[in-house]
Amino acid sequence: MQNVLDIYREEFYRCIKCGSCQPVCPTYIETRDESMVARGRLALSEAVVEGRLGLTDGLMDRVSKCLSCMACSESCPTGVDVVKLLTAVRSQVVEDKGLDPISKVVLRVILKNNRLLSFTAKLMGLSVRLYNFLPSYGIFGRIIPFTRNGIKRVVPPFGGKPLRKGLPEVIKACPDHSQKIDKPIPKFDLGFWVKLQSRLKDKARGNFATQSYMTNTVRSKIDDNAVFQDESAILNSAKAEFGPIMRVAFYTGCMTDLVYQDAGRAVISVLKKLNIEIVLPQGQVCCGAPAYYMGDRKSALELAKRNIEVFKGLNVDAIVNCCATCGTMLKEVYPLLLDKDAKEVSDKTVDIQKFIADRLEVFKLRTSYSALHTLKRVTYHDPCHLKRGQGVVSAPREILKSIPGIEYIEMKDADRCCGGSGTFNLKYYDFSMAIGKYKAEKIRESGADIVATDCPSCQMQLTDILNRYGVKAKVVHTVQLLADSLS
Repeated sequence: MQNVLDIYREEFYRCIKCGSCQPVCPTYIETRDESMVARGRLALSEAVVEGRLGLTDGLMDRVSKCLSCMACSESCPTGVDVVKLLTAVRSQVVEDKGLDPISKVVLRVILKNNRLLSFTAKLMGLSVRLYNFLPSYGIFGRIIPFTRNGIKRVVPPFGGKPLRKGLPEVIKACPDHSQKIDKPIPKFDLGFWVKLQSRLKDKARGNFATQSYMTNTVRSKIDDNAVFQDESAILNSAKAEFGPIMRVAFYTGCMTDLVYQDAGRAVISVLKKLNIEIVLPQGQVCCGAPAYYMGDRKSALELAKRNIEVFKGLNVDAIVNCCATCGTMLKEVYPLLLDKDAKEVSDKTVDIQKFIADRLEVFKLRTSYSALHTLKRVTYHDPCHLKRGQGVVSAPREILKSIPGIEYIEMKDADRCCGGSGTFNLKYYDFSMAIGKYKAEKIRESGADIVATDCPSCQMQLTDILNRYGVKAKVVHTVQLLADSLS
């Protein structure tokens, strides 16, 4: 057992077997099986590293049923990165035994070719339509996949037009000319402008312009007799006068591009309204998460290199994304795979919710809102890869609380894994539903009409478990609610 596992040999021994992972591990809570918690999985993995145990089917069953939710690492007193270590075990299995035929085609052929991936999504769309057409009772209820007690799985609408298809590579900003000041720009106040520029830099990290450029340009347009107006008035006038205040790249990811296009359109809509120019590279590919977490390190590395080649060197202030898993790959996993080569992309990657929340004060979004038609009770589900993977917690809540017409409700255990975890709910559907039942009940108890989240996998899982357990709530991306309120 050399190669992959040897890289992390010493890290396996950092687990002190204290059991802090037991109360937070969804698979252990459901099974009460010691081999289904981080402590047990790492003990088995240590035996593999030391040569006392082979890569048996029993071992792989336990390792593959880890949700990669990182709750164990969050509670670990010694900070063991359990997901990284168990991913290394999976990588060793792939290196020694290879992938099964279906996984090999998906990970090494389909995910690496955007056209083939799009075509596959269309085929899946046809299958979904047939699946939805067939009844869920009688003999059909026994033979149709994912059908339990007469209830079929809720499958998202695969096969729609890809988000990136037909869109230009550069989407121009859309300044709000309706707020452009007809009156002359007020008398220039150097102290005020320095304060405004400082706030833009600290809060928005923007490239609005250098102070010297703005000083000369604005000074030439000043009417000395103008009455001094507030900061937002100057900012709105300057936005319309001088063009976009930032330029960002948008990494869509596969699910936003091919399934949840509404979330992607909402991101574009909000960024345009913030007067931000958007770069939408057509050469971007899958982030590599399915390959990485299934142990196909080689394919994950290849996809990471291709994305870094596409995004590295772009003249942008940030790389935004609206998928928690994609964001964690670009920001946290790529540096593990490629070290310094991934630094520029990693440093610029930011979740769209954090990107917007950091700018709520500067752009005074509340003044642009139109109230929603009726009061909506909204709660939020923390995707594991966003809260624990990237440390983004307050941003979505700040956005939701700022939208008129929304009553924000914090559900109990909002950060507990929903049981989706990418392909987990395909391979272990019943187990996934059992884990998800707790989340469905917490949403029911919250009384929310809408569940907001930031992960396509979570959105898919939550929609299914809410339907299965009879909870009347809709699941959407946080930015969709913001975009609706700005419309």
